[in-house]
Amino acid sequence: MNALGSASPERRRWRRTLRTGLFWTALGFGAACISYACDPDVAARSLGFDRTLSILFLALVPIPALALGVHGLALALRLRAAAGLADRTAAELATLLPEGFVVVPHYRPSDGGDDEVPLLVVGPRGVAVIEPREVIGEVVCHQDQWYGKRRYGVGRRLAGASASQLARWNASRVRSDIATGGFSRTTVYGLVVFTRATLADVSSSCVPAFAGLDALVAHLEHDTPPVGRDRSRAVADLLVPTPPLAAA
Repeated sequence: MNALGSASPERRRWRRTLRTGLFWTALGFGAACISYACDPDVAARSLGFDRTLSILFLALVPIPALALGVHGLALALRLRAAAGLADRTAAELATLLPEGFVVVPHYRPSDGGDDEVPLLVVGPRGVAVIEPREVIGEVVCHQDQWYGKRRYGVGRRLAGASASQLARWNASRVRSDIATGGFSRTTVYGLVVFTRATLADVSSSCVPAFAGLDALVAHLEHDTPPVGRDRSRAVADLLVPTPPLAAA
């Protein structure tokens, strides 16, 4: 079992987003301090407003920067959680999958998009584009929209983009990269795995979904032919031409 990859671009992205959020937050607090220290009478004469409008103006000055800062911090936390989930899933798959499979975490397609593919598994059957999700409880899918299932009925829709639609879209991006590299007949398919949830009715999902990594590994190993290791390595080298970080 081989694991390929480099320093996570997604990890660098969330750190960059965190720095941006901290900058805007600091700028907002600085603007708030300056606005609080300003004399509203002096500001009214300088701006040509009456005193009430000047106070309102000074109160509104820090809001845009603070809003950008809070948004950046929240986005950084979400990106950090997603990068950590991809890393943990890749590490666990590296120990569960047999020899002949190659794990490629944090793959960035060549289409120039900002979003990376969290996880690829290259095996004798083809390339599995995996979209991991960490949700606690029972999950149900209705027309590619995912919901948490409650005891009585369906609960709130899961936050973020649809996992199945995202897996299918990422599979098309990876398929395009592989086709341009000379492996046009390689099968590329999307999968969704919920690492901590159980699945109810997911028949309307556009890609197969699995509860837990054991079920995912069983699917990846199912009817795998005993040949194709060299081809798996060739496809993996095409996607990520770097030496392996770990091998078991």
